[in-house]
Amino acid sequence: MLIKIAGFVTEPHRCRQSSKRHKGFSLPEVMIALLLVSLSASALISTMVTTRVQTVSNANFSTAFRLSVELSDWVRQGGLKVLASDPGSPFDLIDQEDSVSACFVEPCHAEAAALFYLHDWRRRLSLRVPNARVVVCQDIVLISPASYNWLCDSSDSPFKTRVIKIGWPQGSDGSKFPPRFVLALS
Repeated sequence: MLIKIAGFVTEPHRCRQSSKRHKGFSLPEVMIALLLVSLSASALISTMVTTRVQTVSNANFSTAFRLSVELSDWVRQGGLKVLASDPGSPFDLIDQEDSVSACFVEPCHAEAAALFYLHDWRRRLSLRVPNARVVVCQDIVLISPASYNWLCDSSDSPFKTRVIKIGWPQGSDGSKFPPRFVLALS
């Protein structure tokens, strides 16, 4: 029986059982494809996480190194000469949490300006490199793995110089971490 609809002649749809199977994907093929897609997705996510962690570490290193060079230039230009009368190390003041007079608001004398600089330098490092640890001490400057620890050499050696060591935790274990770099200040 033929049916004429809008100028087209069609044959009614008949359900026919054919002996041929419809072409498509079998269940094992679909499962293998899903496995490959999930492995690719997990590799992509792992790469993205690793890239993000490395990017943050590189940004921290760049910022800390730039601030260390700034502090080294400040020392080289005589920034510490004002604090030379202090019996302790003036760099002990870097970790000081006490407020210092803001030299942006009102004029300061030289010692207050130096204290303000050290306080502001530490504040900027803390803001840009979370959980950064800073040690400034006299140490033997060697480019070796031994110089990348927080302890400073206490022996009397003519080769000792003032160095700055900066490090920060990387990853989930934030309790123990070595300095990321050691820079001579003078």
